[in-house]
Amino acid sequence: MCGLMVVAVTAAGGCALLPKPRVAVPSSVPTSGTLTEPESDTTLTSCDVDVAFGTLEAKVRVHNGNSRSRADYNGMVKFRDEAGNDVGTANFSANGVGAGETRPVPVSEEYSGLERDKPKHVKCKLDMLLKNNDETNG
Repeated sequence: MCGLMVVAVTAAGGCALLPKPRVAVPSSVPTSGTLTEPESDTTLTSCDVDVAFGTLEAKVRVHNGNSRSRADYNGMVKFRDEAGNDVGTANFSANGVGAGETRPVPVSEEYSGLERDKPKHVKCKLDMLLKNNDETNG
């Protein structure tokens, strides 16, 4: 037996090594480009309460840091009063944000608590950020 190598039996009954098959290696391997995380692409730019209308308001800035693909963003803004109590949550979405594009996203929610507890000031926090990259429509 000639061993575990790829061999061929010669006419004289001996062994000969077969040449390795050629493997085509592309000069450059295609990639999907740079893809970023939703936390690095999403920024809270303002947070307020409209006391007269009882509306909790925020502005989110979404910047798609991908180098080639569009993306859809979803998330929520949590509103807290001066004492740190949750006073509301508003969902937001930004669909089809192009690679390198920045888009402002207004977010608002009606305050649903008791009138006497309506906050005069709020703090906001981003939560549950999701990003869906669309590499087929880059």
